[in-house]
Amino acid sequence: MLTSKAGNQIVRLMLGASVLLLSSCETTRLNNVANTYAFAPEKIKLSPTEAVSTGHWDKPFGLEGEHLIVIDTNLQKAKYYIGGRQVGWSTISSGKAGHGTPSGTFPILEKDIDHKSSTYGSVVDAAGNTLIADYTSGDPMPAGGIYKGAAMNFGMKLTNTGIWMHEGIVTAAPESHGCIRLPRKMAEIFFENTPLGTPVIIK
Repeated sequence: MLTSKAGNQIVRLMLGASVLLLSSCETTRLNNVANTYAFAPEKIKLSPTEAVSTGHWDKPFGLEGEHLIVIDTNLQKAKYYIGGRQVGWSTISSGKAGHGTPSGTFPILEKDIDHKSSTYGSVVDAAGNTLIADYTSGDPMPAGGIYKGAAMNFGMKLTNTGIWMHEGIVTAAPESHGCIRLPRKMAEIFFENTPLGTPVIIK
């Protein structure tokens, strides 16, 4: 019969083995996740951690068909389809209260890889020092102030009223002034794979 001390040692050994097994399983799972991005361009291939936290891209080589992006503002998620097949998704941040993102179907009107906002940004002086960190076009401008539009990299224009899909801070909650923000990796992937005219359904 085992003594209490010996029994405790066996339990500790079994728990340690379980932790090692779980760690091994988690590593295998993340490696499998990474392998699903085999068809993503090498320069924007996602690491396992980035893939799990920001989105997913798995476009099979040679896949053709109509491109479609569906934005769900309730789930704060964008889904990407090619030829009726979902090939990717991304966490997003849409318009916050008072700056809601419009619903409907919108074509990609324009693409600008280093677009700058004409409405929101900051004000700096001639030396580049920030005078106003959060500035809206039309607000009073200090003497000598220079407007600096907020970066909207990998921008894809949805409406003529200034709604774009672009790289930005993403919290999976409404945060923007109406635009659709994507994490950098997913913004780059969406930008590179989306032709002008691609329909975007926002609901």
